[in-house]
Amino acid sequence: MRRLQQKWCSIAVSSALVAMVGAAQAASLDNAAVAKSDSPALKAFASTGRMPYIVGFRDVPAVTYEAQLKQAPTPPLRGKMAVDIDASVAAYATQLEGRQRSNEARLKASVGRDFEVQHRMQHAFNGIVAELTPAEAAAFANDPTVTLVEPYTEYALDDEIAPSVIGANTVWEDGTGFHRAAFISRGRTEVSVYNRSAKGEGVIVGIVDSGINFASPSFAGVEPATGHEFKNPLGDGRYLGSCATGGVDAGRCNDKLIGGYDFVCGPPANLCGTANIGEEPGFGDSNSHGTHTAGTTAGNTRTTTFRGNTITLTGIAPRANVIAYDACYTNTATGQGLCPNVSTLASINQAIADGVDVINYSIGGGAQPWSEAISQAFLNATDAGIFVSASAGNSGPNPSTNGHSQPWVMTVAAAQSGRSGYEFTLNTSGAGVPSNLSQVLLNAGTGGVELTGSIPSSVLRAGPGFTGAADGCTASGAFPAGFFSNRIALVRRGTCAFTEKAANAAAAGARAVIIVNNAAGGIAPSVPGATVPVFGMAQDTGVALQALTVSNPALASTVPFPATRIDNTADQLAAFSSRGPAAFSVLKPDITGHGVNILEPVACANAAQWTTPGCVETIGFLSGTSMSSPQVAGSGALLRQLFPTWTPAEIKSALMMTARQGVLMQDGVTVANPFSAGAGRVQVDAAAKAGLVLDEQRADYNAANPALGGDVSALNLASMTNRGCSATSCTFTRTFRSTRGTFQTFSLALSGVTGSVSSPVFTIAPFGTQTVTVTVNTAGQPVDGTYRFGTLTLTSTGNDSSTRSPALRLPIAVAVRAPELGLSAEAIAISAPANTTRSATFTLWSNSNPIDFTTSRTGAGPGTLVSQNSLGATFGYFAGRFTDTGAALFAADDFVVNAATPLTSLVAEGFSQGGAIPATAQIGWSIFADAGGAPAGDPQNSPNAAVWRYTAAANSPGMSVAGGALRLNLAAAGQTVTLAPGRYWLVPQVNVPFAQRWAWLNSLQGGERPVRTIQATGTPPANSWSTPTDAPAGLAFAVNANVTCNAPWISSVAPASGRAVAGSPSTVSVNVNTAGLAPGSYSGFVCLGSNDPNRATTTVRVNLTVTP
Repeated sequence: MRRLQQKWCSIAVSSALVAMVGAAQAASLDNAAVAKSDSPALKAFASTGRMPYIVGFRDVPAVTYEAQLKQAPTPPLRGKMAVDIDASVAAYATQLEGRQRSNEARLKASVGRDFEVQHRMQHAFNGIVAELTPAEAAAFANDPTVTLVEPYTEYALDDEIAPSVIGANTVWEDGTGFHRAAFISRGRTEVSVYNRSAKGEGVIVGIVDSGINFASPSFAGVEPATGHEFKNPLGDGRYLGSCATGGVDAGRCNDKLIGGYDFVCGPPANLCGTANIGEEPGFGDSNSHGTHTAGTTAGNTRTTTFRGNTITLTGIAPRANVIAYDACYTNTATGQGLCPNVSTLASINQAIADGVDVINYSIGGGAQPWSEAISQAFLNATDAGIFVSASAGNSGPNPSTNGHSQPWVMTVAAAQSGRSGYEFTLNTSGAGVPSNLSQVLLNAGTGGVELTGSIPSSVLRAGPGFTGAADGCTASGAFPAGFFSNRIALVRRGTCAFTEKAANAAAAGARAVIIVNNAAGGIAPSVPGATVPVFGMAQDTGVALQALTVSNPALASTVPFPATRIDNTADQLAAFSSRGPAAFSVLKPDITGHGVNILEPVACANAAQWTTPGCVETIGFLSGTSMSSPQVAGSGALLRQLFPTWTPAEIKSALMMTARQGVLMQDGVTVANPFSAGAGRVQVDAAAKAGLVLDEQRADYNAANPALGGDVSALNLASMTNRGCSATSCTFTRTFRSTRGTFQTFSLALSGVTGSVSSPVFTIAPFGTQTVTVTVNTAGQPVDGTYRFGTLTLTSTGNDSSTRSPALRLPIAVAVRAPELGLSAEAIAISAPANTTRSATFTLWSNSNPIDFTTSRTGAGPGTLVSQNSLGATFGYFAGRFTDTGAALFAADDFVVNAATPLTSLVAEGFSQGGAIPATAQIGWSIFADAGGAPAGDPQNSPNAAVWRYTAAANSPGMSVAGGALRLNLAAAGQTVTLAPGRYWLVPQVNVPFAQRWAWLNSLQGGERPVRTIQATGTPPANSWSTPTDAPAGLAFAVNANVTCNAPWISSVAPASGRAVAGSPSTVSVNVNTAGLAPGSYSGFVCLGSNDPNRATTTVRVNLTVTP
């Protein structure tokens, strides 16, 4: 999470500004992880100048070591690894800890500080969580033993009918539905003894979330509905984590809920006691999110009532054991659930050590699978045989909003289940009542008195101030005594709290209170302490009813009890469900589950109430992909029980290939495409009968990294996606494995697209494999990246219909693009003594069609003089003139020009404290020459000292401020800037009122000179450029130019030409000769030409350091 650098922001400039800055010191930045800068955790970190960082080390984690042991010399083991870590793996984990401590000692010495290590991990991830300054983090990133440095980040927390809709009850009662003999051949079998009945027995589910309502009957050691007594796989009386003897949760576990951990109050987050952190020690749930997801995944079968309706609640795998990993807290100021990455990473690491079979992760993140610590931990979990289900996100319906893009994770979209809810209605009759008002839905209020019986026919009466802004508020006189006597009160929202309106209406004799919204849409009022039932109503309906009460003062209404069941369209996507496509060739989301108005156990925010009857029995509706993910996690648990040797990839493929077709878009009419619904809606009973599955290995996942030229489309996944097909065709290869102990025959056919299949009919041997090549015709498809969709269907045609596989379907998504040049680096660095030769390499590739390229030491092309990104940025420096106070604060970073160079564009990454930068805000750019290691002037006191400056409104030609990043296209802005050789300083500024101030983000990259800051309107010495305390390596900016490729010390570049294709990058070698060069820094460029129409010419910068 990004935050402001406090030592800079708190410098005094005037008494008025001191007050404003002081109040804002702890503000954090807006980024993809948190919806605004409201994180109380970051506010706490801000005051210290330090925050937790994840530091990863080079050695593989214990789970990878275990996999390597089991892969040699015999073939890889299938399915879940052993639950207990054997002696050799335990010894390796101990060795890792020793190496970590050695690395820590060396790193502490290198920065001269005994920093605190808050947590160590060896299983899913080899690394530590340590409290560091940004400068220390930047230094660690350059250490040869360190592979990753990731700052503290927070991700947002993203059903009685549902189990039967997806076929879970069929699996409970009949397992696979086939005789065990169908899965046996020559003594080999893959199916478990639960073949004919599976409810999750023996499976351990890990819930990484906000904790759990440990007292809920949904997690009791004896199942309420059946009397089933759970068996603790750890042994009687043995529990994990803080449930162990002496732990804060001792006594809260049982033979179903066998363990729990708190990684929020405890290490590595250590957040309890911080302002606005809603969290209690232990794994109890004060948010409800974790309890709800656990209930959907593996909650006990139980009978209960909801608003007068008797219902049966159950998880998808109700007999599974549960371990709760508390990794999220509630921001009590906003109500938002937030999950620190250090906590979720620690949870995943512990889950592997605990031997869980399935992880549900209804939390955001996952956009960068090959470079995020949590994504890599999930890859390691998959390698350990753990099936991971994650929520797609709630940022739909716009495209490319999907969060979890990891090919090894099951990413789940959300749709309706067919049951919207149980809602109370207001039934009104009488002369002049139109049909649309005769029965209208009410939203039950929360925190007050629940309706427990019908409200008989009562006069409906509106408050006397209904058309005003303060209806029912005490300050405006509330209501006359007896005004609502034995009536239903219709009160308008506005001015005062819901509780005040409800209390005043009840005091005036109301039987029930309906609060009508004062804006479009409905409301569900929170009314703690209310003494009569309170409901919410949409504005248009309430206004129409109020008009009826005026014309008919005797208008009577009733509120029937129990609540009415409200149905919806089953398998209609929720508008909020995030969509694909991903940034590379993978289908996301993978599958759809039910996530709209799911009814499951919830929890109480007040820990003092956790064991009270009201909290123990409480259930409630929640919606989101957070709710659909656990439905698929529970389905994965059932398949794990049925097929204990299947790998996570095979479980994932079985669920995808048997998913129900026909999911609808949010309009309820249009059939959803695969980037909206994935392979379809999960149908677990069909998955249990899948005759074929697909597997994939860790090495292939790693090799597919598109940032290194890997080809994600070549992975053996249960979908076929390629964002860069040729203008004629796209080819996919998939290897299927038989799940049966009998021969099976399948016929294959394409629909939606045309093409060919290498084996349109094949017979596969018992537990054998069959490789199929699919060629999709793309002739005539626009060369613009537009996708076409289709399906490969495999139909079982064998003689034995009693064990025949259901139809298996793989969704297809293909697009044609022009070649896209990818580079491993925009700059390479070489260090060499004088009078020697050295070389360095970079790679290039295309993630679409093949790239034909040329290289040269001469010529010219677009290049980057400096490019320092904000990856891992944690703070920024205010930069601009505050138009309301007159104060001016600036920051500067330097760059070097080696030859006369015309600039083309400038970029400065930052963020605005007041939301989006106004279109009329004045954006300034200045470039100053270097004067003794600092800018030769500043925009406030000596603007004419700049070698170039330009100021224009944010909406001016060539200017962009999207996402808080300042961008200037010099040609479009009518600016011509050519710099002579020398060192320069860039100084951007945003001139806005203080409340909208802009900050320039730091970078973990930087040049020779430290960052400079100035308080231009302050008093000496603050009004002179200086180096801030704990200065970062640099600031996030780029200077682009037309550069020449003529550095004489670049002696050769090879090859002179070549071709690179997806999955097969080409390596270019650059050789330098330092003969005659004095010690110092030099930069030059290598020119590249290519058939990428958007990058026909480009350059790679070569930074040379000559040592004595």
